[in-house]
Amino acid sequence: MITISNIGQNTATEGQKNTPSPRTNKAETKAAVPVSPVNEEMKDSVAQISQETQKVKAQIEQIQSLTNNLGTKLQFNVNEQLGKVVVKVVDPSTDKVIKEIPSEEIQTMQIRIKEAIGLIFDQQI
Repeated sequence: MITISNIGQNTATEGQKNTPSPRTNKAETKAAVPVSPVNEEMKDSVAQISQETQKVKAQIEQIQSLTNNLGTKLQFNVNEQLGKVVVKVVDPSTDKVIKEIPSEEIQTMQIRIKEAIGLIFDQQI
């Protein structure tokens, strides 16, 4: 086996001078390749997302101001486990929840289903 690798090395270096090959410095290699930290498309996407977020916040404020005039209050929250928006209709005088959409039972059921699916499958596609 040593003989084969020596033959391969001798064959590969035949006809070449035995001068050491120039080595490149890693810093020089990195400097030679221009790398942009943030792609222009990503900048555009971030700008669009922030604009959409501002629009949604403005719409939520409008809805909340309208419902406050009608004698009810709306609360918009995100259920972190589900990644979904939960809307609560609240009585402004007592701060008691009148209605929750989706209800707590539905949210609990969705979390349990998600956990059961996680037990069956290792990855989410």
